[in-house]
Amino acid sequence: MEPTFQVLPPDRQPPPPKKSFFESLGAGAVAIGVAFLKFKYLLFASFKTGFSMLIMIWFYSWRFGWPFAAGLVFLILVHEMGHVCAAKWRGMPVTAPLFIPFIGAFILMKDNPRDAWTEALVAYGGPLFGCIGSWICLFVGLNMQAEWVIGVASVSFILNLFNMIPVPPLDGGRICASVSTWFWLVGLVLLGLSLFYFHSWSSIVIIGLLLFYAVPRIKAAFVDRGTPEMQAYYATHISDRLTMALMYVGLIAALLLGYWDASTHLSYILDQGPTIQ
Repeated sequence: MEPTFQVLPPDRQPPPPKKSFFESLGAGAVAIGVAFLKFKYLLFASFKTGFSMLIMIWFYSWRFGWPFAAGLVFLILVHEMGHVCAAKWRGMPVTAPLFIPFIGAFILMKDNPRDAWTEALVAYGGPLFGCIGSWICLFVGLNMQAEWVIGVASVSFILNLFNMIPVPPLDGGRICASVSTWFWLVGLVLLGLSLFYFHSWSSIVIIGLLLFYAVPRIKAAFVDRGTPEMQAYYATHISDRLTMALMYVGLIAALLLGYWDASTHLSYILDQGPTIQ
């Protein structure tokens, strides 16, 4: 015997079964709970970033004044947001930026990059945003004829240039890893020479921390470079290598030009006398 069934027209379809009050309440509570946890995480991340920024501004304001300190810390935030945007673009989850006085700021990747090309793109976003932010700051300072604003741009250019030294964990080291890890040896030399430029106790501490991180990774890259894992990680296509090399050189040129322009105008304004305090 064949089964029989009846198809009702749309206007005669039976209404869907109603959910009980407790079922609706449970679904709503789950949705509210998820939204609350997400909002709580974003609120905590924003508080952590904002609070650490205020601490850094407070420390720097003792020596440079709060306008200069606030401007410099803001440009550092712009740099870090470049990393965040690049990481989101590549599907890499990262933490919120955290600021440490006299050290800088950083974000952490929650997952390891898939390859050196992905790591290079995420690293490139920071100095790229930092360069753009510094040029905007310089443009504003020139229009205002405000030496402290131009000074902020000048220092920001220098900090981003320092970050482009090709040695991990600096951005330049992560960028150049997709081109060739041999650049890391050049970076070690440049890192040592930077001590003669940044002749202060804070620079010694920073460079010491960088070497503490860089030496094990450089050693692993050259000692374990024959393993399948290392070969797969650094197996970047030749076209990508050339592209990243051009991007790296172009960004350094833009930062050097910005620093030279800011320093020239700053010297001229100081020679003429301050106009806006």
